Amino acid sequence: MPAASESSMETLEIHSKDFLIKWISAPENSTIDWQVKPLKKSINFSFYQRKDDNSSSQSSFDVSEKSTPSSDLPPPQIRTRTGSTASVNQFKKSNDVYKSKSRTSTLSSIGQSDLSLVKNYNKLIANELVHGKFHTETGGMFAFVFDNSFSKTIAKSVEFYAHVVATDLPQEEKIEHNDQHVFDDNADNSLAGEVLQSVMMKKRRKKLQGFVKRYFVLNLKRGSLSYFKVDDNKLRGQMPVKEAIISANPSNRQFIIDSGMEVWHLKAVNQADFKAWVNAFNAIKKQEGPSAVTTTSKSPTPKSPTELNLILQKLDKLKLENPSPLVAEIYQDVLNLSNRRGGEVHDGPGPNGDLQSVHTSEFYDADEEFDDDGVQFLDNEEYAPQQEDEDLEVDESSSEEEEDYDDQYLNRRHSRLSETATGAAGAAGAAGAAAIDQTRNQYNTDNKQDIPFPTVGGENDLYPLPHEPVARDYDIPACKHSPPSLLSFVRKNVGKDLSTIAMPVTYNEPTTVLQKFAEMLEYPQIVTNAVESEFEGDNGEKILRIAAFALSSLSSQRAKERNKRKPFTPLLGETYELVREDLGFRLVSEKVSHRPPVFAFHVDTENWTMDFALSPTQKFWGKQSEVTTKGLVVLTDKLSGEKFTWNQPTTMIKNIIAGETYAEPNGTITIKSSKGYKAVAEFAKGGMWSGRSEDVEVKAFDKSKKELPYTVSGKWTEQFILKTKSTEKSIWQAGELLPNYQKKYGFTTFAGTLNKITEIEQGFIPPTDSRFRPDLQAYEKGDADKAEELKNKLEQDQRVRRKQMEESGTEHVPQFFRFVGDKGEPADEGAWELITGEKSYWNRRKNQDWQGLVQLW
Repeated sequence: MPAASESSMETLEIHSKDFLIKWISAPENSTIDWQVKPLKKSINFSFYQRKDDNSSSQSSFDVSEKSTPSSDLPPPQIRTRTGSTASVNQFKKSNDVYKSKSRTSTLSSIGQSDLSLVKNYNKLIANELVHGKFHTETGGMFAFVFDNSFSKTIAKSVEFYAHVVATDLPQEEKIEHNDQHVFDDNADNSLAGEVLQSVMMKKRRKKLQGFVKRYFVLNLKRGSLSYFKVDDNKLRGQMPVKEAIISANPSNRQFIIDSGMEVWHLKAVNQADFKAWVNAFNAIKKQEGPSAVTTTSKSPTPKSPTELNLILQKLDKLKLENPSPLVAEIYQDVLNLSNRRGGEVHDGPGPNGDLQSVHTSEFYDADEEFDDDGVQFLDNEEYAPQQEDEDLEVDESSSEEEEDYDDQYLNRRHSRLSETATGAAGAAGAAGAAAIDQTRNQYNTDNKQDIPFPTVGGENDLYPLPHEPVARDYDIPACKHSPPSLLSFVRKNVGKDLSTIAMPVTYNEPTTVLQKFAEMLEYPQIVTNAVESEFEGDNGEKILRIAAFALSSLSSQRAKERNKRKPFTPLLGETYELVREDLGFRLVSEKVSHRPPVFAFHVDTENWTMDFALSPTQKFWGKQSEVTTKGLVVLTDKLSGEKFTWNQPTTMIKNIIAGETYAEPNGTITIKSSKGYKAVAEFAKGGMWSGRSEDVEVKAFDKSKKELPYTVSGKWTEQFILKTKSTEKSIWQAGELLPNYQKKYGFTTFAGTLNKITEIEQGFIPPTDSRFRPDLQAYEKGDADKAEELKNKLEQDQRVRRKQMEESGTEHVPQFFRFVGDKGEPADEGAWELITGEKSYWNRRKNQDWQGLVQLW
């Protein structure tokens, strides 16, 4: 799949409870080739085309005191562009100003606007690169909408790239451009007629936050106005100026720009800049070049105490209802501030070191600025603390439970509103403190059923999850020895099961089989994305994503050094747990049978589980060995009850005698759904001289065995691409290998963490855990001789225990799994399930109850 380089991808930042529109202009008979990649968090995505409207006039005029009266302005609602879009209108009174539209209601009302839906892609999943193409015969303006309105507290970052090519021209004459950064950091942007750029003040979306400095860039060729944080290159918004309604107020240098989907309230830092921007906006309407930006100057405006009086009225009423010392104290603070009647102007440094007030007293009617809870929030910026961010930003590494209005947001809002030192803002916050507490309590009461508070030992208990982030060291010491030659060994053991033959420790890698199978969980987000997403139509996307997960673990063998050794064979009763708070799962495993060797696993996550009991065998066949794994993998979607099952593929280890050793899966894998769907993955066959074959293709089929339209293809060593009718989605990419992996057994960074004991495990895991194997510890540190000695001792002790049980007529009883197959059925053919209840692994871990475990070392 063609992909834009990282340097050409533009980073967009979308606030919580907000959306961002990226406008693309395309000529007739052209193709828009676009790519989107949400970073860390998912986001909704769709794009629209502006309906053709030939009624717009091309007149324009300069703003002056005799301009068109503000009463002629259209009403503040989504509407078809009219003649007023072709000029900059004037407003003078506060009640002429458009109130900010609700972002959520705006999106839901797009059908009433002059935009028509081209394609709604719904939720784009985090870290998946989506690539699509759209051909337009008519051309026009297209709005790519990134919708984050469903997230209450978390801002999102998205990488975006669009490439427009006119396809009706000969190849050598094709019009081609990247609709990317509105300016190039290395380009000369001082040329007249190209770009107008300067700092302006932008009104924040949320109340009580006033205006903030932002860097605006007007691209006159494309007619797009974009803005960024000062000294930041993340695009935070874009407007199509030519199609927007623009109103200006010369008395306070303010602009209102209404695209029909969103409204921006801006303010020039001085009168010269204001005139330059007016001229530029009018020039775009007339398709002419603008005048240049001039330097800023001071022009402060006095403040008005109107809002302070209203705060005092509100606080006076609150004093009667809640006669607390805190309210009385804040009331006095606001009274003192009101007595100053204007106070000092809080100037700040401008973009060029100049000081510029952005205060005004005539923008809004204060009596209209009350929330439903009775707390007054001032839109007048003279009383608002000058914060750097437009949102109450939350670290993107926080929880994905964005639909819950969490206490962190309420606490931060409460804290900000309660700061009395910032004058009226603090007064308004204190006046609303009780209401905020009441809001929080009422919210928790009203939404209690929507917030999961799992009980210990209950169905939703994932102890020890959730857990604070844990630092993990993924690196391991370099290997200082090479495995011995297999030539003589193979001659003596052709066709034999390798697991039944004692081999020197230098044939091993520093993991056990339990840890090796735990690598199946390196990419759990593939399953999480599949079960938590809603896919439209009967296209097979869900089962194809599950199939991608089933294949993803093969990538652990992509480094050819990984295939020269085998993991340590666990002792009977040996266990291994893996808790990854960053990936949201917990895993427990146990060797439950020695002959045949069977390793049982259970995986828990919030919305899905996985069970498998696998029995691997490896046989030598001349120049290659064959690895087969008996046992069924069962993955259960807890949200729908749907179950998915599959078997591990057969893998050939080639060139084990001479040449470059590598692993190659062959044949097919079938992933079945309990709802009748199935996905069939077929590995490409390599030629005799072609080396390792890495290609794989997955097709989906419905209940009637009809092939579904979506497919997955790619290389099991690199990435998988989900191909739909209109897009390609990169749904999986192989993780990183260790630095200098050639000297470190070919390990991935995930494998490098498997033998580490972190604060999650320290003092909690049972003494039978693989991490405590003394031979494995010695081997990882590079002491092969000591590891060989310890390995022989552990195996001899196991033989002694087995002989004692035979003599006493007893059998080994697994501690954490039970066999649920038919009586007399071989251990590697029936199912194994995790023991639940009081004696479950996780309850015993919590209580440190390890009685009855075999002393293995």
